[in-house]
Amino acid sequence: MSAKQSISKVVKLDPDIRDRLDRLGEAKNRSPHWLMKEAITRYLEQEEFNEQLNKETLARWQEAEHGKVLSHQAVSEWLDTWGTGEESDRPPCGK
Repeated sequence: MSAKQSISKVVKLDPDIRDRLDRLGEAKNRSPHWLMKEAITRYLEQEEFNEQLNKETLARWQEAEHGKVLSHQAVSEWLDTWGTGEESDRPPCGK
């Protein structure tokens, strides 16, 4: 059984950033260490989300370039059936 082990990384901070961390830590009753871990975790989550979104966007773009799209008219006609009791299935993509 292997447990996750914490490792140390050194981050050099400008005095202004260090002071701001100290003040915010005092205001939130948290240590500067906790604030830095939280900030890094949130940053990584946001950047990972952005990377996944970029990958998905590029994949959709490539599909569109290869004609896997619906025309405006086809989508409009399909949406017109919504809520009528005779809702049709999504129209097939081109090509």
